[in-house]
Amino acid sequence: MKNFKHIIPTMIIMTIFVVLAASCNKNVPEAKPLEIYNPTGNTLGDLINTDASLTTFKAAVTKAGLLADLSDKSKVFTVFAPTDAAFNLSGLPAAAIAAIPAATVASVVQYHIIPGKILTSTDIPTTFPNVQFPTSFIIPAPNTNPLVRFSTFPSKRGSNLFVNNIPVTSADGIAVNGVIHKIYAVTAPPTRVLLDTMARDADLQYLVAAVLAADAGVPAGSRFQDYLANPLANFTVMAPTNDAFNNLFAVLGVPKSPTSFALLPAATVRGIVAYHVLLARAFAANLPTTATPVPSLLSASLPTAPTLTFDATQGVKGFKNPTYSKITATDRHAINGVYHKIDQVLLPQ
Repeated sequence: MKNFKHIIPTMIIMTIFVVLAASCNKNVPEAKPLEIYNPTGNTLGDLINTDASLTTFKAAVTKAGLLADLSDKSKVFTVFAPTDAAFNLSGLPAAAIAAIPAATVASVVQYHIIPGKILTSTDIPTTFPNVQFPTSFIIPAPNTNPLVRFSTFPSKRGSNLFVNNIPVTSADGIAVNGVIHKIYAVTAPPTRVLLDTMARDADLQYLVAAVLAADAGVPAGSRFQDYLANPLANFTVMAPTNDAFNNLFAVLGVPKSPTSFALLPAATVRGIVAYHVLLARAFAANLPTTATPVPSLLSASLPTAPTLTFDATQGVKGFKNPTYSKITATDRHAINGVYHKIDQVLLPQ
């Protein structure tokens, strides 16, 4: 541990953020219709209209004013459709849909629709971290831009399909203008950025304090807090709990307090924070099932920095951690990423 304070020189933090900025979601061009191979078959709108398990989704699509688009053979979509049971499980029965403002219903429905893409079960990627696909849901004010939309993250592990962290219960409802996959629960669009979401979590107050301490002396606009609050970014944060940091402080011989980060060199704290951030979104369902090296944000600045090791059955391990850190809570979803709680601080050296 005695060399830990030298993990990341102060000036290198600027390099980190140059690379980090490049990971942000880019403006997406308007989706173009794909070729229609069977113009006489059922449309997505037809399937939704006639499926007895999708009556609440039909009501939501209708209230959102999107049924005409889903019935248009010149437009193609991939739709992740919560069943009636999924809406009930998520606390949104048909009566609730009727009572919710149309704009709110539209935002939820749009988050379940990928325009301009037909992703059947054979097309859904297995890539780690997850591959993002822009949905029909435009990022709302104050960040509104008609070419920047919320992304969703379909993935596959073996024969199991997911969208974000939600299992697909029935795949490949094929229509002439797309495909429907039925899902286990409503995939609600996130409403807060990572920094705000973590700051509201009582178990992560030390991590938030570490982020603020790491930003000491760094110009505004190039700080961890700026990027973790950027709605257009895309991260995974492996988030040590307060107890995890207290265990580290006991080893370092400093008081068990969020203010103790001020007793450590700022470069040390920056190294700690950077080692816990991935430059892509990874839901728990998509974690590697065997020990796999994964670069962190620290590697973006220091190519020789050690990688993290992920193993879904054991957790995540830093280079100098003697054991795996268990993932104690998963898939806390935010506008610009996802975080998983862990029970140890990850140590690169």
